[in-house]
Amino acid sequence: MAFFNVFFRTLGFLIGISTFVILLNIFVYVVKDDGENFEFTKGNVNSENTIATIDLNGPILHDFNQLLIGNVIEYIDPIRVEKNLLKLKSLNPKILIIRINSPGGTVSATVSLEEIITNFKKDNNIEIYFHSREVLASGGYWIATAGDKIFANYGSIIG
Repeated sequence: MAFFNVFFRTLGFLIGISTFVILLNIFVYVVKDDGENFEFTKGNVNSENTIATIDLNGPILHDFNQLLIGNVIEYIDPIRVEKNLLKLKSLNPKILIIRINSPGGTVSATVSLEEIITNFKKDNNIEIYFHSREVLASGGYWIATAGDKIFANYGSIIG
């Protein structure tokens, strides 16, 4: 009998902790700001020479269990990038700087993101520059080849 008492107490404790973690993740997901709102930061707001920047960090993956994992690690989702680019289109920037730090990702997500960026560049007649502070490897580098130029800080891992 003592074994079952300890077993069920332990099981109840683990279920309680799991429920708490799941509810906490749901709460964070609901109130999370995706940073998809654009704001003017510097210069003349009426200028026709607008430069836009987007930050992309993490592995390149299609939207995966965002509820539990998306709040823990940062990742690059092609669909979210495409939504941001569509919103950015209304600002009509002349240059887009994509600050990217990525070790790569899945082939399908990388192909999707490369096509999204290439089509955005073509459809909007915009120059796209990529900049990496740390890592631009594998699929991250593949995506950067869709741009006009690639810039990197000294010591960055590129290729």
